[in-house]
Parts: sequence; structure tokens; C-alpha cells
Amino acid sequence: MDLRRMLAGVAEHGYLHTAGREQAAQQHLQAVRRELPAFVPVGMRVLASGAGQSLPVVPWVAVLNPEVTKTAQEGLYVVYLYRRDLARLYLSMNQGATQHLKNATAEGLHPRKAETAAIQELLHESELLRARLSDDALADLTPSLSLGAERYFLPCAYEAGNIGAVDYDLSALPDEQTLQADLTRMLALYASCVDAKNEILADDPGLLKTTASASKIKRPFVPKKPVFRPKSSATYRAKVKAQIQDRRPLHEALVDTFGRWVRHCGFVAATNVHPCDMTVDALNKHWLVEAKTVGPNAEHAVRDAIGQLFAYRHFCYREVGRPDPRLVALFSEPVGDAFVELLTSLGIESIWQAGGIWTGGGPDPAGSLLAATRATAAT
Repeated sequence: MDLRRMLAGVAEHGYLHTAGREQAAQQHLQAVRRELPAFVPVGMRVLASGAGQSLPVVPWVAVLNPEVTKTAQEGLYVVYLYRRDLARLYLSMNQGATQHLKNATAEGLHPRKAETAAIQELLHESELLRARLSDDALADLTPSLSLGAERYFLPCAYEAGNIGAVDYDLSALPDEQTLQADLTRMLALYASCVDAKNEILADDPGLLKTTASASKIKRPFVPKKPVFRPKSSATYRAKVKAQIQDRRPLHEALVDTFGRWVRHCGFVAATNVHPCDMTVDALNKHWLVEAKTVGPNAEHAVRDAIGQLFAYRHFCYREVGRPDPRLVALFSEPVGDAFVELLTSLGIESIWQAGGIWTGGGPDPAGSLLAATRATAAT
């Protein structure tokens, strides 16, 4: 099912919040929840409305970064919101409303006043975030939604929490390429909003009442960041072996998903090769793979990948007499043709997933890990 079919199906099946979970539109939403992950970076979570005790007036499908939030009730996330009459669809950069309602309730406000206070808080945070974003980031996005459900708290909260949205006519959705490009753009805006929120919290901690990251993520305690200036490769290897690394959910999901793919193709994938992310062996070839999640500026991920691949090749291979590995930079999403060309010029293959398919580019077709997996999978 392509993205256009996913989005159109809810209206075509005639969603009605009083019709129950067995209605065709609700079943379609659950199918979207299962299939949309193929269209977003590896590790992102997809949630669909209908998991609560009752169906919402306004159906939705959300894309969450688990490093930012684990639930649509709090934090920042991207969401498809359907107008109540199913005439329009919004792809919105939005905020969890329930946490704001809890904040208001904790201050002793009664239900109706708490809802009003929560909506005002959402409006305030939306304005603060928009003020931190560039004109290019918000270009052609609508700052307001009209969900047609004024008597209900959550739809009104979605309208208040919108930072920017793409507005679609459900009877005339654009083509598949445009829809995918809009989603990619909104996910880049997502990362920019998280950065903007972190900046606001750093500049004025009392200005916002919600965090910019998932509070439940546990990371190893490191009392002091290690500083090392190795005098030899042995010193370097000893230091990186002892170093505690902060592994993030998106990074780990990327490594795990790609590792499962290459193993499915009959290759040997190893992740117990610290400090490297992964090595792959097959067909008398050996690949060194460095995984990077891509934020709003792909340059950072590309530069980090180049630096680490070259460092690991030098210290973990050349300095110990091992043959050079083939170098692979594994990304959570496309980094752009210019950076692929840069990596190619340095002898590094680029791989990422798009639409559930692994793709990329590289300097040596005969030594390409991607080409090898494709050839094996086709047999």
C-alpha cells in the first residue's frame, strides 16, 4: 500500500467515531500503523488512533521519535489529522495535549478551566517554537488547523498545538511523490523543533512546562567525560574499549534493522566489534559499517561517519596488520546527492532505507555491500 492509498482510505471507508472498532475505516487505520514505518526513518514509531477506551472524534496517525516521546500524549511529534467531516487532512508538526492538561490540573484548576489553560499553554509554546524556526522551515505551512470539532478538548488542543502543517483536500490528494516529499520535509522540521525547544529550555528554563526529550530514557552515568590524546594506536584502542557510549533508540534500531536484513541475505553481521558499529562478511569480502541517524542537517551525520570510518580503519585495521575493510556509511534517511558524491569520492559506500527498500550509492559496484545483498536476495 502506497502512502496515498493509506491516507485516502480513512475517508473512503467513512470513519465515524461512534461506529466501533470493527468498522472498515478503523481497520484501515490499523493497517496504516503497520505499513507506514516503511516510509519513515528506521526506529521512528508509528501510532494510530483507536487504542483508547473509545474512538476519537478526529482520527489520526502519528510519527514519533522515541528519543523525544514514547506517546502522543506529550512531547513533540508529526501527525496526520483528519477533519471531523473527512473533507480535509493535515500533516502537522504538533505537541502532546494531555501533558498540558495534567499541568493545569496539577495547579488545582477544575476540568473546564484546566482545558482552557492547557489550550492557552499549547498556543504559547507553539508561538515560541515558531519564533525560533527559520522562514524557510515554515514556508507554505499553515499555522492554523480547522478540525471541525469545537466542542471537544483534544481537537481544539491539536489546533492550538500545531506549529506548522500541510493542508490537503482529501477529495484531491496530490501524487505519491509529493506526499512522500511532504512527509520527509515534516520529519526534518520535527528535528528542528526539538533543537529549538532545547534552546528555549537552555535560555529560559521556566518559559516552557514540557521537556524536549523522553524522560524515561535511561543512559549510563558517566561522572566525567574522558579526555584522551593517544600517543600510540594501542593507547587509542585501550581508551575506546573502556569508553561508555550513549546508544540512542534510533541508532540501535537502525543497526538492528540493517543487521537483520544482511543476515536474511545469508551474510555474517557482527555488532560485538566495539568501538565499531558493525562488520559484515560474505563472498570473501569484509565491510566496516558505521551507522548515523540524520537530523535536520545531514552534514553533521556525514562528517561524523567519515571521521569515524577513517579512524577505525586506521586504528583497528592498519595499525594491527589487518587488510583494509570496505567502508560503508549507513544512514537513517537520505543525505542528498552532494553528500553521496562526497562519500563516494572518499571510497565510502552510502546506504539508507526508503519506502522499506535499502538503497544508496558507492564507489565500487563490484565491492558494494548493497549490490551484494540485492544479488543474494534475488536468487
